[in-house]
Amino acid sequence: MPHDPPAQGADAYPAADFRVASGVQPGDPVGDGAACVPGDIYRLRKGAGPRRLALRISADPTAPQLAGEGTDIGAPGDAFEFLSLLTFLRDGGDRLELLLIRHVASGGDFIIPLSPIAAGADFTFIAADTPPPGLRIADTICMAFAAGTMIALPGAAPVPVERLGPGDAILTRDRGAQPLRWVGKVTLRADGNFAPVVVTAGTMGNPGDLAVSPHHRLFLYARSGGPPAALIEARHLVDGDRITRRPAAWIDYYSLVFDQHEIIYAEGIPVESLRVGADILTRLPAEIADDLRARFPGLEQSPHAAVQGG
Repeated sequence: MPHDPPAQGADAYPAADFRVASGVQPGDPVGDGAACVPGDIYRLRKGAGPRRLALRISADPTAPQLAGEGTDIGAPGDAFEFLSLLTFLRDGGDRLELLLIRHVASGGDFIIPLSPIAAGADFTFIAADTPPPGLRIADTICMAFAAGTMIALPGAAPVPVERLGPGDAILTRDRGAQPLRWVGKVTLRADGNFAPVVVTAGTMGNPGDLAVSPHHRLFLYARSGGPPAALIEARHLVDGDRITRRPAAWIDYYSLVFDQHEIIYAEGIPVESLRVGADILTRLPAEIADDLRARFPGLEQSPHAAVQGG
């Protein structure tokens, strides 16, 4: 008996939040290919906040796509239409692809960024296409440490993450000294979804600032009630005071892989290593995912026993 495809999760913005800042149609919100003029410059409104969309993607992009559990737009079972796949260029030559969709019940249009987008940046429209079959809308994520992050070693002083290499012994919470199997590096624009989360020195007993990618999870103990420990994404800990997002021009992110999914210590704070698995590989930046597939074909690591928080 066939089963519905699992829902993919992505951040979506109202189309009205992405408008022409300069060009033939200033002030107009983004529309389908026929409504966009090549060369027009668009900007995402500063302060625009994404809403979570969960969709069960049909193999046929012309068929209605149904919302899944956990969606913040519409309700589970609501139909969405794929209108157009729009391509833009950012200063520096980076490409931005946006999927334009419509919530059938309300008639509201939304955009799903398929690559990082940042409020206030200029994006020049260059082309529109029909959404292809098998399109993935799931967020691109990166679980990694910013350059300069001090990683704990067994019986030695911590060292910056960029100085580590395969074979180095790293102190883990559960299994003591464990050999590092792989170090991945990627350089990304440090804005939008990839702006690092910074835990200010002293917030969690950390001697220095801890800067990690937003989806990197910290191992936290419950203060009262609930599970004894959980892995929580850094982006969910942002309080605007001691834990903040810190946009910059570019950032070097480093990912660490062991034989198992481990908890290690970065700036004294317990955090996860990169877990290798099919569900993770499909969402990593391509250069990291391709290298991992080549080096560890078929590897599927079990998640750490801590409660898997958001």
